Amino acid sequence: MDALTAPAASAHSQPSLARGFDRYLEKLVHAWCEVVATIGICLVPLFIILDWLTMPRELLDRFFWYRGLVTAALALQLLLLKRTRPGPLSFLHGYASALMVAGTISWMTVDAGGFDSTYYAGLNLVIVSVNLFLPWRAVHSAVNGLLIITVYVIANAFWGGPYHAAALTNHLYFLCSTVAIGVAISRVKHELIAKEFRLRAELVATNASLDRSREELQVARDALWGEMEVAQRIQTALLPQDRRLGGYHVAARMLPAAEVGGDYYDIVETDAGQRWVTIGDVSGHGVEAGLVMMMTQTSILTVVQEQPALGPAEVFRAVNRALMENISRLDATRYMTLNLVKVEPDALVVAGKHQDILIWRAAERRVEVVENDGAWVGVSRDIDGELNDRRIAMSPGDVALFFTDGVVEATSASGAMFGEERLAAALACAVGLPPAQAIEALFADVTAFQPRQDDDVTMMLVKREQ
Repeated sequence: MDALTAPAASAHSQPSLARGFDRYLEKLVHAWCEVVATIGICLVPLFIILDWLTMPRELLDRFFWYRGLVTAALALQLLLLKRTRPGPLSFLHGYASALMVAGTISWMTVDAGGFDSTYYAGLNLVIVSVNLFLPWRAVHSAVNGLLIITVYVIANAFWGGPYHAAALTNHLYFLCSTVAIGVAISRVKHELIAKEFRLRAELVATNASLDRSREELQVARDALWGEMEVAQRIQTALLPQDRRLGGYHVAARMLPAAEVGGDYYDIVETDAGQRWVTIGDVSGHGVEAGLVMMMTQTSILTVVQEQPALGPAEVFRAVNRALMENISRLDATRYMTLNLVKVEPDALVVAGKHQDILIWRAAERRVEVVENDGAWVGVSRDIDGELNDRRIAMSPGDVALFFTDGVVEATSASGAMFGEERLAAALACAVGLPPAQAIEALFADVTAFQPRQDDDVTMMLVKREQ
């Protein structure tokens, strides 16, 4: 295979392609000369049977020695072929094999009656077999055939004795015809070999180009995934740890999907003592969604720190104005569902529109569903009429669960969604645990439900303990 691919790999220019083809042809000729020598070693002795059936008995011993000597010579040639490397002169082995066998047959025709002997037919067999097996150029077929005819003519002209002109004409006619056929075969075969080599060279060059493209693509992919991993680490690094906010204990987790997502939550206590929790989900996935999420977090932190007197709806409006401007600069069509929640001693004050809020009422031992009414971030600049603060009373032991759509839209192998009812039931089972363990139990339920995660999964549990 190296003999085929190595020269073909240099097919980027005509000179190099021609040099490559010459080396390729040398290897082929050398290999097939071994085949021709091997065939001669097998067939030359086998024709002793024909000698036994057709020749006078007084010639058999002589023919036996002729065939033995040429067989030995072919064996030595085969050994030489195996011990040498292909080269520009490898084709000479083809001449040598043909002339050794043809010379022996020509001398046997001398012994068998000269030009009148029909034993010349063996020369046709030599011409055909050599030209059939050797992938050399047509000129070699012509020269080799003429040399065989010349040896035959000289041997019988000087040593063959009397003959009939008609017999000589007949024999030369068939020998020359065989040479012409051999030349035609060699020409067609050589053109096919050259075409195969060119196509193989093009294939190798194409494969090499594909390999380079594959390597470049892999490098680019690795670089991209490296950047995505960095973005994911940044995204998760910005998320806060579980903490207490006054009389509340807040626990939250986010399980990102394969790529950077747009889920977001935060737990904030300002310098002025204001306490906030936030949760949201940017439309879509990828770096752009992650960037919008980070801008949202920064905007909220800036507003609640610099203007502590603002309520959730007012903070929401300010953040929406900033995000609308930034999203337009990105030339993006992103929006974000968002809940801004101000944590007060006995209530959660909520603004924005996101998933429903599930409230575990400890006194009644049931889950209450609080619907979200309001506006999204990044859809409209004028949201004054759509946004109001909503106050949710919280008694000791009550637990509020905020979540993103990746939770309720988690899909089982059968196509069923996890849904809000299943989540409410899971919450009712987990509220007896400490908040950190309860959130882990909820995540375990969702993860076990879906065989494959297609979206970010985020949940935040806010429990009033006093």
